[in-house]
Amino acid sequence: MTPMKRRARECPPGYSLSELLVVIALIGIFVLFGGPAMADAYRAYKVRSTADILATDLRALRYVAVTIRAPRTMTLNTLGHPSAPNQYTFVNSKGESVTRRVESGVNIETASATSITFAITGGTGSSSQTVLVSMNINGVRGDRYTVAVSPTGTVTTSFAYYTP
Repeated sequence: MTPMKRRARECPPGYSLSELLVVIALIGIFVLFGGPAMADAYRAYKVRSTADILATDLRALRYVAVTIRAPRTMTLNTLGHPSAPNQYTFVNSKGESVTRRVESGVNIETASATSITFAITGGTGSSSQTVLVSMNINGVRGDRYTVAVSPTGTVTTSFAYYTP
């Protein structure tokens, strides 16, 4: 018998049952500890993306107001709105009304007025306006983004944790 054939008989290809069980056990441990972390990360992503989209829509609305030389308004419906909670409406650059509903579980809160109007100069007036976008991530932590519009029309966002 040649040495190659002898080795093939001594070491059959594949994995043993014990090796397979160890790999399955390791995967189970990773899922056990990684699953809740992934769920928290997904909820944090939802609130961050909602704040980013809102800030982008506000900036675009400002640019449209300056470009067409006409005031533009965004109307915000908070969680407490009776008929259409957690959404906002504005008219885009094509003149079409756009309504955005935020992700489930994400809340829109206004610390000032329920509408933001940009004048033809891009400003909003004499006071800054803020919109809070928040969500409880788990029982111990919540994420809150503050989207602020200055009197000159500058849109900024900031982040903070809070305890639910």
